Amino acid sequence: MLPHNDVRRDLFPGFRLAVLVAFDGDTPMTELQDRLERFETLTAECELIAKLATDGTKREFYLRLGEQYRQLAVDIRQAIATTAAA
Repeated sequence: MLPHNDVRRDLFPGFRLAVLVAFDGDTPMTELQDRLERFETLTAECELIAKLATDGTKREFYLRLGEQYRQLAVDIRQAIATTAAA
């Protein structure tokens, strides 16, 4: 296997794609805030990757992915507001 084709290598050290992992020991509000922060970070990272992409297909992919993360952040903000109001 060629090293540049190895899909098992860690392209982004410390970057986990499993964003919906349970946060053991956190309160529900803290968990929501953690997820909100994570989705905002992922949105910013996708926007940066899209900005730096030289291939139009990859640029479009990361713009769409960033938009999905942005919508998840909006949903989490609404959940936080609903929880805080209750």
